[in-house]
Formats: sequence, structure tokens, C-alpha cells
Amino acid sequence: MEKQSEGKRSRIFEVRWELCIACGLCAQSCPKDAISFFLGKAEIDQNRCVRCGLCVKACPRGAIVEKVVISPKALEKEVQSLQMQVEAILGRLDRLTGVK
Repeated sequence: MEKQSEGKRSRIFEVRWELCIACGLCAQSCPKDAISFFLGKAEIDQNRCVRCGLCVKACPRGAIVEKVVISPKALEKEVQSLQMQVEAILGRLDRLTGVK
């Protein structure tokens, strides 16, 4: 998995083994030869992957998924921001409906 600085998000691609049929289309589409096969399923070498997403598009089964990795500190900040937005919306709804 690639390293990330605090507060930054990064993407990784992972293979959902239960969907992979080892057709090889993902490996053929990879410009960095980051995909190999182990026990009849695709694996992505995160050190070689350049996160172009071509493998996601090539997979006929949707077995390759993009995941966004976020640091715990950044996640906490995002949750707090969403909580404030919810409170503001609820406050406006209360004013509109006359509820206190």
C-alpha cells in the first residue's frame, strides 16, 4: 500500500477474489505489468501500480475495485464537518417547521 501524508487521501486497487475468473484482461491492460496471478486469481502489486484504473475498466466481472485510503485524523475531521452540516440543516428545518 502506498504511503500517504497526514490528511491526504490515496487510491488503491484491489481484486475481489470471489468475482475474479482469471481471464487475464486486467493484466493485459496494465501498462506497468503490476498484475499477476496466484492460485488462479489476479493480484495487484501496489508498488508497481500507477493507479490508472485501466484494469477496472477491463475487468468483465467488476472484480477490481478502487478504494480510497484516508488517515484516521482526516477521517475524524471529515466526520466532524459532516456533523456540523447535519446540525445546521436540522436547525434550519426546526426554524421552518417551528419545532424547538
